[in-house]
Amino acid sequence: MSISNQYSNNLKNDHWQSPAAGYKHEHKILDELLSQSGQVRPHWDYFIRALQKLGPEEIGRRHQEISKLLRENGVTYNVYGDPDGSNRPWQLDPVPLLISNEEWRNIELGLIERAELLNLIFSDIYGSRELVRKGLLPAELLFNHSGFSRACDKVKLLSKRQLILYAADLARGPDGRMWVLGDRTQAPSGAGYALENRSAMSRVFPNIFRDTRVERLDGFFQSLRQGLQEIAPSNFGSQKFNGPSVVILTPGPLNETFFEHAYLASHLGYPLVQGDDLTVRDGFVWLKSLSGLQRVDVILRRVDDSFCDPLELRDDSRLGVPGLLEVARRNNVAIANPLGSSVLESPGLLPFLPNISKHFFGKKLSLPSAATWWCGQGKELNYVLQNLDKLIIKHISRGTMTSVIGNRLSKQQLAEWRDRIRASPAFFVGQEHESFSTAPIFLEGNLEPRLSLLRCFMVAKDEGYSVMPGGLTRSAVNKDDLLVSNQSGAISKDTWIISGENHPQKQVAENVKSHFLVGNYTNTLPSRVAENLFWVGRYAERTEGSIRLLRATIKKIYINPDVSNQYHESSLHTLLRALTSLTNTYPGFIKKDSKRLLATPDTELLSLMLDEDKIGSIANNQRSLIQAGYAVRNLWSSDTWRVMDEIKHHLQQSQQLTESTLWTIQDHMDML
Repeated sequence: MSISNQYSNNLKNDHWQSPAAGYKHEHKILDELLSQSGQVRPHWDYFIRALQKLGPEEIGRRHQEISKLLRENGVTYNVYGDPDGSNRPWQLDPVPLLISNEEWRNIELGLIERAELLNLIFSDIYGSRELVRKGLLPAELLFNHSGFSRACDKVKLLSKRQLILYAADLARGPDGRMWVLGDRTQAPSGAGYALENRSAMSRVFPNIFRDTRVERLDGFFQSLRQGLQEIAPSNFGSQKFNGPSVVILTPGPLNETFFEHAYLASHLGYPLVQGDDLTVRDGFVWLKSLSGLQRVDVILRRVDDSFCDPLELRDDSRLGVPGLLEVARRNNVAIANPLGSSVLESPGLLPFLPNISKHFFGKKLSLPSAATWWCGQGKELNYVLQNLDKLIIKHISRGTMTSVIGNRLSKQQLAEWRDRIRASPAFFVGQEHESFSTAPIFLEGNLEPRLSLLRCFMVAKDEGYSVMPGGLTRSAVNKDDLLVSNQSGAISKDTWIISGENHPQKQVAENVKSHFLVGNYTNTLPSRVAENLFWVGRYAERTEGSIRLLRATIKKIYINPDVSNQYHESSLHTLLRALTSLTNTYPGFIKKDSKRLLATPDTELLSLMLDEDKIGSIANNQRSLIQAGYAVRNLWSSDTWRVMDEIKHHLQQSQQLTESTLWTIQDHMDML
């Protein structure tokens, strides 16, 4: 019996069998839920029994509740290259990834070890470059990477560690150990989404979450705030506030993970700024606020390296701050992570990490990397060319191209790729195509195995790296998907570390203070933010005023025709002309030859209501209101954002009313 049919029968029964009973995974591939013998792993046992008690219908209902909660909270991400990819709803699977406490301790130690190694490599790359001189790191690999910036040479933080934030993508390899598939070092994303996932899961499954005794995430974000405070310049400019001033620099609302930028700013209590909000004067970075210039001591950046300073890095960037690198060079501002750190994300580094680890630590890393061959070496190049159909092809500079899966290429495509690699071998790597483990996702009433990756997060403090207990897990939706990412449509999962102990929520440490906290935010409100708040109010007033007048006009047409036809016609024409004047949608009902339009106003009135591209229309004002509101997402409370979400929902509904009449859109206007 197929999985689908088996679960269809289970849905009809009063008693649901164990969710693991119909769970089928390939025995050649390791699975997180079931052992090779088909038994539920011990740390999953309680959770599976809890799911069995709920049953598939209740799990499905709670899954819908999760989706509704995430939508109301405005949890989104942007998909590049997709016309409908803006503010796409975040997807969260109701089945988390569970990891035992014993295994997690080993993973945690391995992650800290790897973070320390990358920190040493970063210091060496922009310092003495001893690794290059000793032949442990090929100069061609380093200098050909787009993330290596000569302008960042000798630019150092004053803290004990240079690599403040670090994330690693993990998957369980065929040997049962967790392997590192990639390193994220310049602006690691996902920690905010992991926190939102945890918030949703603990709210929708409160009893299961409590009884499973999951390790909490709040300590990591306390460590994040502490770590940012510790890297502040020694002469930080906010002594009277007993703490340095910290801001979060975002590329803006069009960035893939803008929601997370706003969410972290709100959660941590820091202003969310864009490049135009900051300026460099007298060797310092300043925030342009309504109360004047406010000095900035620490920048948590979510902008890529090359876009941060158009003076010294990428001259066409509009996202950065001119002169920022020079201020960092003078140690008058601390940037996390330091500019130039994206070079550590190169997959070309992976084959050299074991020897570099021996050089610094006297041993290999405990967490292995995916087997990788850099094509800049003759022997490795020949191996990649001969086994191209079995490997994954990657560029050494992340983001330059999408990974190419060799076994999905035709003979002609393989030949073309061989020619391309031979032409510039130093820019490519071949990576082993392993069968990594699967984890269960809830799909149409079934538990089904899907390829899953775990992103773990670390932050540096003076005493060492602190690891988030868990992370952001992403799973493929389709069985044949081999690349798992938000851009490819992956679904996210919460990650539960089963501790076996109760962990009460902790309060934010009182000794972690910042000048730019919520209590002081009125004095540090960026001018751009104030402008967006102004336009939120203006567009809200315009929308409401236009709707009220349009409702009165429609009522005049359909419901309250006056006894005097002449008077009725005159007053109706006055209302129609007033609509054009109020909405500034000229010429409209005011043009000279408007008699025919005044006699049959339905088309123009529907356009005023529904045409999103018509400047001044209600739909256009709604869209502008949402855009202005989203640009200052971090300032809204949950209740306010739910109102924004309802406005957006009504706007989406209105685009399906193009075949409607004035009479049928009245309900839509009433709700709005």
